[in-house]
Amino acid sequence: MRIRIAVVEDESKQYEYVKKLLTQWSEQSGESIALTHVTCAEEYLINYNQPDTFDVLFLDVYMKQMNGMELAKEIRKFDRKVQMVFLTGVSDYVFEGYEIGAVRYLLKPVEQDKMTETMAVCVEKLKQKSDDYISFKYQGEKLRLLRSDIYYVEVYGHYLRMVTKTDTYEWKDSLQSMRSKLDARRFVEANRSTIVNMEYVSKIAREECLLENGTVIHVSKGAYKGLNEAFMKFYVG
Repeated sequence: MRIRIAVVEDESKQYEYVKKLLTQWSEQSGESIALTHVTCAEEYLINYNQPDTFDVLFLDVYMKQMNGMELAKEIRKFDRKVQMVFLTGVSDYVFEGYEIGAVRYLLKPVEQDKMTETMAVCVEKLKQKSDDYISFKYQGEKLRLLRSDIYYVEVYGHYLRMVTKTDTYEWKDSLQSMRSKLDARRFVEANRSTIVNMEYVSKIAREECLLENGTVIHVSKGAYKGLNEAFMKFYVG
């Protein structure tokens, strides 16, 4: 597997430094990488505005015109799966970064061990993608879906309702049965009747969580702490 990495950095010296760290990691780990240097946010949006172009992005937070955080929000509109790592000299945007799904927030100058830790997380997430399907019987047929396409699953009367990126499925089953098919790190209880995919949670409040498709899910008092901790663990590691 060759890991496709883009470094969005407007300073050539900084890019060369990150390139050196990534190259050293590649040689030590035995993982193959393909590096692309993108000099500004505008260049990325013009030339790489398609999903699944890269596996990992290193984004400089402070760039001219559109900064790295603004770029990340634009990228998330068309690419949910690319892993993002922010590079900066200060930690001003750290929590905002995690809200949009950052793998890490690295402070400059980045040390080799921090790069190694970060890439280890990225590689693990890439491996998880390759075995990310769920199978179940639906209307007499066996249905196979990507777990990463599921927004949430909820009890709906005597039925189970699964809402995905493209469809909504309803069939007789229990939430407990479906929970056994979904990994507990990604799919977390928001209330007794609903489990949500942390990949699409954009904000958590005391009584509700907001998903990226605009859906508002009720958060029960007993589930709030666990949901909030799971959110941080999912993005921070």
